Amino acid sequence: MSLSFKIAGATALAAVAACSTDATAPTDARSSDFAVTGASTASSNSVIVTESDIARQIEDTPPTRSWVFYTRVASPATGAFVTGPSRPPLGVGSFEMNTPLATDKGTLFNYDHVGTRLTDINAIGYSTYRDPASTAPAVQLPSINIEVDYNGPNVAGGYTSLVFEPVYNPDEGAVQSGVWQSWNGIPGIWWSTRPINGCAVSPCYQEWSDIVAANPDATVLGGFGVNQGSGSGGLIAATDALTLGVNRAQWIYNFEPFRTPLTKDDCKNGGWQNLTAADGSHFRNQGQCIKYVNETSHQG
Repeated sequence: MSLSFKIAGATALAAVAACSTDATAPTDARSSDFAVTGASTASSNSVIVTESDIARQIEDTPPTRSWVFYTRVASPATGAFVTGPSRPPLGVGSFEMNTPLATDKGTLFNYDHVGTRLTDINAIGYSTYRDPASTAPAVQLPSINIEVDYNGPNVAGGYTSLVFEPVYNPDEGAVQSGVWQSWNGIPGIWWSTRPINGCAVSPCYQEWSDIVAANPDATVLGGFGVNQGSGSGGLIAATDALTLGVNRAQWIYNFEPFRTPLTKDDCKNGGWQNLTAADGSHFRNQGQCIKYVNETSHQG
């Protein structure tokens, strides 16, 4: 995306975030006991995201919903809400991307946090699962991307994307295949797709705290989410529990093939009527929904 994105697109993105009635908007989040390390004092909202919540668009086009999955023109890259693989950290599903070619790219972006100051962000994280069938280099995984205005809304220019990749954070462990791994972006090493204050060349690898200190007026300008490619040809990988903490609020995005109940309270007050089991089958009544929660919560 070009620098003109800031001028022409920032207003539209803010409108999407402010006026959205999507079920995944932060104000509609359901409470959860799940919390990411380093933000246990935050008020946590676990937000289920399914296929019905996203738009599918070609990259470099303005978002039409709070969630957009972007791919390149004529690219064979795919993204799907799937059951598994294995046992995801939240619920029964995850979002799986497949980038067969080195030129492929898939990006799942959320636009509900436009305007958030980077100085107010205190938690960023996600969980990943690298499919053993992947032929990409063994260190490759989806990254966390955040489109930001590094010099703030009152100064012209300033668009860049900040990127977190596990490969540049060896202190959190080595990338593995066939298992779920959790990654914490704060503290963490990030890089910017363009030169920013405190980093005159790109890519430049810095801790999150150093980036924020050098860019105190920086705000989220566009999407926050996960990206796979370029250079990830042959990678099949899933993500779940995408997390953003802002001050004392925290959103944990739970990617699911269906909107399934996580707690007994989800089933109550008619909630069971809008939920399904992991296989997509509907509940006959509240009791059956609660029984499903009890059974799935004890599966190991």
